[in-house]
Amino acid sequence: IVWLIKGNQKLRLGILSLLSLVVLYSIYFEYYLPQTSVRYTSDIWDVACYMAGAMVFYLGQKLP
Repeated sequence: IVWLIKGNQKLRLGILSLLSLVVLYSIYFEYYLPQTSVRYTSDIWDVACYMAGAMVFYLGQKLP
């Protein structure tokens, strides 16, 4: 979406941006939401999957 808005296919997300997104998603979905509703559960494996997805995305950006 950023590529479409900016019109620049060379834009990439840095490691700090991705790590901050992982931290924010982890706090929101694995800490905050489970405390506010019984519908949500906290799981450390979800945090591991967020991190793995960020790593795959980061490495995928390096491909030509």
